[in-house]
Amino acid sequence: MLLETLLAYLHISAVLGLVVFLTAKVALLRPEVLAERPLLLRRLLRLDNWCWGSFAAVAATGLSRVLFGVKGAEWYASNPLLWVKLVLFAAMLAMGVPSRAALADWCRQGGIPAPDAIRGQRRWLMWQAHILVLLPLFGALLAYGY
Repeated sequence: MLLETLLAYLHISAVLGLVVFLTAKVALLRPEVLAERPLLLRRLLRLDNWCWGSFAAVAATGLSRVLFGVKGAEWYASNPLLWVKLVLFAAMLAMGVPSRAALADWCRQGGIPAPDAIRGQRRWLMWQAHILVLLPLFGALLAYGY
């Protein structure tokens, strides 16, 4: 039971880390903020690195729960809620790719991007954040045996 508790703790902590870094990116990726502080582009790129690290931590701890948790891999694999959760997580990853590419391009170019370009990338981040809200719901349903 201690192992199950530790696995749950690590998984929840990884999700909370993702929430923190994604929220920070959403807060800073606004035209009015970047216009006043152009050096924030580098910070946004570092935050993006932390976001991708958090994605990796969520995936690793989730896989650990499936493989080493009390319910076992067979139970999880046969539960459609896990597959919904994985599809939503994959969608979040896919939405992060354009944001990552745009941030890298903006840093290479060295200037402040157009406000419309910033708003477009912020829209991707907002979609990610809205999907992220659903993941703990499906996680709780899985944890309680639905």
